Amino acid sequence: MDKVDVHVHVFARLSDEFPRQVSGLAPAEREGTAEELLRAMDAAGIDRTVLIDMGGTKIEHHTYVTHCVKKWPDRFSATGLVDLGDPDPPARLRELFEATGIEGIRLGDLGDATAAKAEDLKSYGLFECADELGLNINIYTRNEQVACVELLAAAFPNVNISLDHLGVMPTTPLEVDRWGRPRFNDEPLPPATFSRVLDLARFPNVYIKVSGEYAFSKVPWPYEDMRPLVEQVYQTYGPERMMWCTDSPWILVEPGYQKLVDLLDHHLPAISRDEKNKIMGGTALKIWFKK
Repeated sequence: MDKVDVHVHVFARLSDEFPRQVSGLAPAEREGTAEELLRAMDAAGIDRTVLIDMGGTKIEHHTYVTHCVKKWPDRFSATGLVDLGDPDPPARLRELFEATGIEGIRLGDLGDATAAKAEDLKSYGLFECADELGLNINIYTRNEQVACVELLAAAFPNVNISLDHLGVMPTTPLEVDRWGRPRFNDEPLPPATFSRVLDLARFPNVYIKVSGEYAFSKVPWPYEDMRPLVEQVYQTYGPERMMWCTDSPWILVEPGYQKLVDLLDHHLPAISRDEKNKIMGGTALKIWFKK
């Protein structure tokens, strides 16, 4: 069975050919190229990956990930970004899907955390559109939005929802560390909403990504303080809804791609070969690479 890294970022230096937004993590001159990623994947025996776009919400901001999927269709699939503040987010999603062929989107803001019904959330129309188009939705949001996830998971049972980075919904600011990686140095472990994230396992359409340990751990690899979180995710979601990822390129220098490939053996050493195969790729192939 193919091994799938289901959460990776790639981006080129800012240029007319590959326009994108810049950030503290991805300044104009920084790059995390597909070629660099493929070398790391090949060395570690990883067959495919899902590219999580981070370059902006305009169609032209998706040029590089679209280029990568077209050049290496057997290795890559991709997600996109939509501006929830746009006057018509579902229309923008349709345009993006038609222009790029993405298989999913990533959302941060879902709407009013005090909403009583899913229909009252500004992300509701995007979920309707994703349901119609058969797109996956990846969620990486703040802790106050967990109630929104609960409403949307219940309202859209046919939409596959993936919770990024063990479902950690930060309460503290993102910092950029000396290796250029995202860090949440002050985030408590377990996070404030972790029990509710575990409870989301009651929805069969909710999946969880085993990733991001480096960003929250207070100790070096193999991030032993994250092991209890991984164990609890395994106990509640099971391997059928867990998906391993590296969050490359942030980890390429420290601790290195191969160590992220090996991390599951440290956090869940007693699982069966079949269970490991599901987490390392089998689960991902249920919802990705459908084209």
